[in-house]
Amino acid sequence: MKKVFCILTALLLLLALCACSAEDTDCFYFKNETGAKIHGFYVSAMDSDEWGDKLNYAIVSQNGQITIDISKLPNGAGSYDIGAIDENEINYDFYEIPIAVGDTLALSRSGDTAILNITHADGTANEYFGYAY
Repeated sequence: MKKVFCILTALLLLLALCACSAEDTDCFYFKNETGAKIHGFYVSAMDSDEWGDKLNYAIVSQNGQITIDISKLPNGAGSYDIGAIDENEINYDFYEIPIAVGDTLALSRSGDTAILNITHADGTANEYFGYAY
């Protein structure tokens, strides 16, 4: 009986692990490399005048990363305007940025220039420049 219980427990754990990894298949990632905590991360359709709801529920710490389901985007994968605000009330704005499943968007800044490095699921990367004010 003990062996059956152990085998069933192991199978349940294996199924749980598989379910967890399957959850991230339709996601992209936001990484904070600004040197300050990020209080809000926003994505809006390019034709929208509003940022909409923030996509992070908790503050994103320095070098912290969050996972965002692609369904949170207004139109799924595609090009968007991206905004963020940090603990020092610095705004970061980018326009017409492509987002795809598996992308990691790493936000940093140099003076008044916001920098967004996007590493795609296939390992290629692109760098975009925006505004920090």
